[in-house]
Amino acid sequence: MTIALDAHYTIGKLHLYCEDYVCHGWKPFPHLILADGCSASPDSDVGARLLTLNARRLLPRFALTAAGEAGQAAPHWRLGRQIVRRAARQARELGLRPEALDATLLIAWCDGATVYAHLYGDGCIAVRRVAGAMSVVQIEYAENAPYYLSYLLDPERWAFYREAIGDPATAQSVRYLGETGESTRREHFAAPTVFSFDLATFPVVAVATDGLASFMNVDTGERGAVLDVARTLLDFHDPNDDFVKLRLHEVLIEYGRQRLFNLDDLGLGVFVRTN
Repeated sequence: MTIALDAHYTIGKLHLYCEDYVCHGWKPFPHLILADGCSASPDSDVGARLLTLNARRLLPRFALTAAGEAGQAAPHWRLGRQIVRRAARQARELGLRPEALDATLLIAWCDGATVYAHLYGDGCIAVRRVAGAMSVVQIEYAENAPYYLSYLLDPERWAFYREAIGDPATAQSVRYLGETGESTRREHFAAPTVFSFDLATFPVVAVATDGLASFMNVDTGERGAVLDVARTLLDFHDPNDDFVKLRLHEVLIEYGRQRLFNLDDLGLGVFVRTN
């Protein structure tokens, strides 16, 4: 089978500058990488870029080690540590504080038949089945506090995070939203957030930062339903070059007319099976 892929990011309505960053490419294999910096941490826009670019550099090692049997706690976190440690060395050389690396990281790649996704922190995955039904997986954390890779660099910050989120065993929320309903399961905050999707069953697989869930009508205060937003964004006319960028711009213009805006930055990357 053949695939198309693209990614893009845009600033949130309430932000002065964008703290999301994305990259995508075909070598060594098709991949999408997204990061979302923390607004409360200075220079996290730079940290998001450092994490993304280091993840791309380590992608061959990551895919070789991380794809395979379910669970994958050891390789998932070992490779996450490699990414953040490399980024931390570069941040120090730039004179940045460790908090600059407070950013979520989403890594997805395709081996030609299956899309694999590893998430470090919150975010969303949206998929469309062959028959057209949409589903969204939304990953959130207690106290709206994602588990950043940067916490692995400092035992004191790690311990403070563990205490601040309440019960560690249920701090990660994995919410499944579909056409027929929704369900939620609770996980330990450090449980590896790992998914895989067969393109024969799911010809459209998208990964997004949590800005996907930030759309709001600024006149009524009503939130845009994540599933509806995903369905609209993934309604591509033709998955050619820049198809995500073009569709995202179209949707934002139309939503703007409806007074519906993404309050948070939004990064979006999509794999599409084309035959």
